[in-house]
Amino acid sequence: MENNNGERLYVVSVYSENQVGLLSVIANVFTRRSLNIEMLTTLPSEFEGIHRFTIKTRTTRDKVESVVKHIEKKVDVIRAFWYVDDEYLAKEHAVIAEWIEQTRNKQLKNQ
Repeated sequence: MENNNGERLYVVSVYSENQVGLLSVIANVFTRRSLNIEMLTTLPSEFEGIHRFTIKTRTTRDKVESVVKHIEKKVDVIRAFWYVDDEYLAKEHAVIAEWIEQTRNKQLKNQ
């Protein structure tokens, strides 16, 4: 639900390899935009060797889109997504699974 400022709760999911310092980099993206991180979870994803950061923040659509675009520019980030808090997350799983499959196929071809 939107508040009077047009803000609502968004979920940002970031998939990456497990790299030292990446959490700090991601948190700084939110800090620079004066966004409060209301919830943060980091854990291995369902994809081997890939970790997932799940972040909830209350903001506008424009700001969350900007945050995700900036996060995706980071070298160690595979993919970042944003959703309205109550949307179903299956779509992102399909996209990341496709990316992993393509990456593995390229690696096999190069061996």
